[in-house]
Formats: sequence, C-alpha cells, structure tokens
Amino acid sequence: MLGVSVGKVFYGSDYPLMVPLSTPLPSRGTVIDSGDQLSKRLLLAYVVLLALSMSLIPFTIDPYLPAFPAIGTFFGVTNGVVQASFTGVTLGLAIGQLVLGPLSDAFGRRPLMILTIAGYVVAIGLAFLAPSIELFIAARFLMGFFSAGADVIGRAIIRDLYRGQAMQRLLARTYLIQSISPIAGPIVGSQLSEAFGWQSILLVFGLISLVLLLLLNFLLFETLPVAKRRASTPLGLARGYLYVMRDRVLIGLMLYAAMQLSALFLYLNFTPFVYQQSFGISQTDYGFWLALNGAASYIGVQVGSYLSRVIKGQHLLVATALIGVGVGIGLYLNAGGEFWITQLMFFIELFIFGAAITIIPTIALYNHGSEAGTASSLMGVFNFTFTTVLSFFYFLISSADTADLGVVIGTLFGLSLVSLVVISRPWLIPDLRKPDVV
Repeated sequence: MLGVSVGKVFYGSDYPLMVPLSTPLPSRGTVIDSGDQLSKRLLLAYVVLLALSMSLIPFTIDPYLPAFPAIGTFFGVTNGVVQASFTGVTLGLAIGQLVLGPLSDAFGRRPLMILTIAGYVVAIGLAFLAPSIELFIAARFLMGFFSAGADVIGRAIIRDLYRGQAMQRLLARTYLIQSISPIAGPIVGSQLSEAFGWQSILLVFGLISLVLLLLLNFLLFETLPVAKRRASTPLGLARGYLYVMRDRVLIGLMLYAAMQLSALFLYLNFTPFVYQQSFGISQTDYGFWLALNGAASYIGVQVGSYLSRVIKGQHLLVATALIGVGVGIGLYLNAGGEFWITQLMFFIELFIFGAAITIIPTIALYNHGSEAGTASSLMGVFNFTFTTVLSFFYFLISSADTADLGVVIGTLFGLSLVSLVVISRPWLIPDLRKPDVV
C-alpha cells in the first residue's frame, strides 16, 4: 500500500528513503516535509501526480497549436486575433505565478494545489462553452492563471522534500513524465481537432484534469509545516518577495530563464504559421514535427540532469546559451531555405531548453526552503511577464520565413548569457555536486 514508512533508512542511488513497510496512508492533516518520510510507492505517486500538475502549462499550450487556424475559422477572426488568445495565456501565467506561489508559502501547499487544479477544470469548461472569441480569450487567461499555480506549487513541494542534487534528480524524474506532454500534446491535439473539432481538445484535457484533482485530494499531503510558513498578510507576502530579491544568483537565473522561455514561446507561436503556411506542412504533419521537437526537450532533460553530475550546472547553462545563439544564427542564414535545416535548428533549441530546465531551479532555489513558493513565483512572474510584453511586438516579426525569428531568438539567448555571467557570476556559485552542498 501507499504510505509513510517506519523502520530502517534505505539509501538508494538517488534518495535516502525509509524502507517501505505495509502501513496505511497517513491521516488527513499529516505534514510530510522531508523525502525521508516517504515510502517508495508514495514517492512514485508524488512523482506522477506532481508531473501531471506541472504539465498543465504545456497542456494549456501545445495541444491547441495545430488547431490555431481552425479556431480562427470557427470564430471568424484573423491569425493575429487567435495569437491574442496565446497572449491571454501568457498573461494568466504571469499573474498566476505572482499570486498563487506566495499564497502557498502562507497557507500551505496542499490547499492551494487543490484550489488551482479545481480552478483549471472550471476554466476549461468555460473555454469549451465560450460563444465568442472574447470569452474564449478570457477563459484561456484563466487556464494560464491556474496552470501557473500548479507549476510553481509543484516545484515548491519538491523543494520542501529535497535540496541540491537530490532535488535535481527528483525534478529530472518528474520532468521525465512532464516532458511527454509537449510530445503527445500536439499529436493528440491535431488528431482530435481533425476528427472531432478543436473543442474536443478541451473536453479530453478537462477530463484528465478532473481525474488529477480527485487523485491529489486523496494522495497529496502537506509539505510545509505551519511553523515555516510566512505571514499571510499583504505585508508578509511582500517581505517574502523582498527577501528573495536580494539573491543575485536567483535574479541572474530569473533573467536567464525569461530569455530562454521567450525564445521557446516564439517557436511555439510562430511555427504553426511558418510550417503550415510557408512550408506547406499539413496540420497533422505539423503535429508530428512539433512532437519530435518535444522529444528533443524530453531527451535534453535527462542529458542535462546526467551531465550536471560530472560538470558544474552553471557551466552547462553557459554552454546552452552559446548553443542558442548559434541556433538563432542558423535560422537567420537559412531564411527561405531548406525545411530540414529549419527543423534541425528548432530541434536543437528544444533540446537545450530541456537540458537547462532542471539546473535552473536547483541552483536558484537552493537557499530558499520556506520561501520556495515565493522564489519560484518571482521567477515565473518575470518569465511570463517578459514573454507577455514581448508578445505585444509579435506583429513586427514576419512569419514568411525564419529571418526575423533567427535574429530575435539569437538575441534572447545572447542576453541570457550576459545575465548569467554579469549578475549570477558562475564562478561564485557553489559546486552543487559536492556532498557538503547536497
């Protein structure tokens, strides 16, 4: 049975765990604030449930990309208006990070996680029933808002349980499942859209989210003790933000992550039109290529996690930024050229994005235990605020070829490198591979 173990400590290759004895689930209200308290089976359940919770962001984005033209046709609007629904999502992601992460530091992880998943289910229902593009965009905003909360609270729960290399290994295993979503999402979305209409995408992922809500209500336990919580007043929440903003390592990584996320969102927002309209790729085939690039991210997560055991994580971040600059140059030089070169560049972009995704929070959250929700929120707020602001200038970027995309993507990766070197200063970041900092 799933449960909290009592008995000898078992030291596996990744985590110190209690030997799993046949004990029932702990009573409601039990606080589990260390991975040592989890049985193997309950840890596995946490990995799966947190991965699915943190997948709500890609579930909100990827399945709908192949259906952008169909959504525009249904509501009788232009491509630019459909892209506004994407802006609504990114705005919701920014505000959701701002509000829900600090609230989990004040009121606990479990109640806020349950609230966010329930809100997400309601938001999907509203999008499904939306009679106009305006209400659809509003519902998409709510989907972004609540999915952001699930993501930031999920990372905070992992930080409550582990830190250092142990945290990164758990993140890698979580992303091992989560990374399937950008692979499966476009394929599922394109197939559902063509067979049953784009609204069927909302129906399917709404049902998945409802099942997730029921499982979390049964299996998720509080990981932040009352004694470690921050004051729930606005002043107390503000103090939490001021505290984490003094950490220059976190600030530099926040900027680094924002630039790379913006490069990813450029890829997500423009490739439906570049692939389908410029290269003549069908909706189904586009879903395949999008899934293939999602697989690159999936592979990158595991490669990055493995390499960080033998190479300093901050050095790997420098490498991924340099490669990203090369991707931008490649896209610019291949503008109007071969499809396979364009596809290769985006494949590499997704690979390096995945390689960095577990390293960034492991370093950034290392010194922020009880403020993990606030620290994660600060990074998420800036990430998605920057992405949202950038999206207002999408109309200046041509989707006729990849020249403009190459310039902007290369510039963003270059700025991420500058923020890492100038602000975070990789040579001053501790080596998290060493036992004394794990």
